[in-house]
Amino acid sequence: MQQIVFMIAVILLLTTSCISADELSTSVPGPDNSGLEETVDMSEASLSSELQQAFLQAVATEQNISPADLSIVKSAEADWPDACLGLSGLDEFCAQMIVPGWSISVTDGEKTWQYRTDLDMTQIRLATSE
Repeated sequence: MQQIVFMIAVILLLTTSCISADELSTSVPGPDNSGLEETVDMSEASLSSELQQAFLQAVATEQNISPADLSIVKSAEADWPDACLGLSGLDEFCAQMIVPGWSISVTDGEKTWQYRTDLDMTQIRLATSE
């Protein structure tokens, strides 16, 4: 009985600690960007075309602009400290596990946004905006 309760708790914890790309987070970033543990500089080509398109479409939807107006400035592989990609919001619980993903800068020519994602773009979170 205890094992069943434990498994249900683990499943509930894991399902509530993640959001999809369709539910882009509007959470407030923490006071610093210390959530970035390790980055390895890579060219845009290291992101597959499919992932680039998924990312640009998600950002365009969130920023209410056309994907054609966006371009990726820089992408780097990163390991995030938790399931919230190091960007937990108020009252948000994040599974404590290393999450491999991407740090991506994107621009529309006027503004530049820094995003954090997991490897398959199921989570995309805004880190900073300039």
